[in-house]
Amino acid sequence: MSVLVVLRGNSGSGKSTVARAVQQRFPRARCLVVPQDTVRRNMLRERDTAAALNIELIEHVAAFGLARGLVVIVEGILDADRYGGMLERLGRSAARALHYGFDLSFDETALRHAGRAQAREFTAEQMAEWYHGWQPLPFANEVRIDGAWGLDAIVDRIEQDIRLQVADYLL
Repeated sequence: MSVLVVLRGNSGSGKSTVARAVQQRFPRARCLVVPQDTVRRNMLRERDTAAALNIELIEHVAAFGLARGLVVIVEGILDADRYGGMLERLGRSAARALHYGFDLSFDETALRHAGRAQAREFTAEQMAEWYHGWQPLPFANEVRIDGAWGLDAIVDRIEQDIRLQVADYLL
């Protein structure tokens, strides 16, 4: 049974760290992580615009995993206006879709950003340009994750939610 997990939120909120930690809780080749940054910045080297190619490529990669019954984690800023249609289509193609929105203040995301490798690539001032605050998806009931949640609590919650949905072969 395929399960789509969407982790959305501002840069520096912890989405990539959470996605990798959740993936480690499943056997190899049972959980596919599709990072927006990897597709957009590394594979395509493109800006985040409404007509960007990464939106379609993320959808294709995620659909590939869902068609094979995997747990698929799509993570990134995933602006509701630009990526909402794609996320809605993916959710309809999955047996089950789980949505989590990281809702942290800009000060909290800047603080977290200072401790990660990307701090050498872009500054907190640059991050402020694309910080957009809470952007709920109109078609999904997102679990809202604020700064009070610790990494272990987030990962445990997502793993538990997934395991309530998946077939025994993923366990």
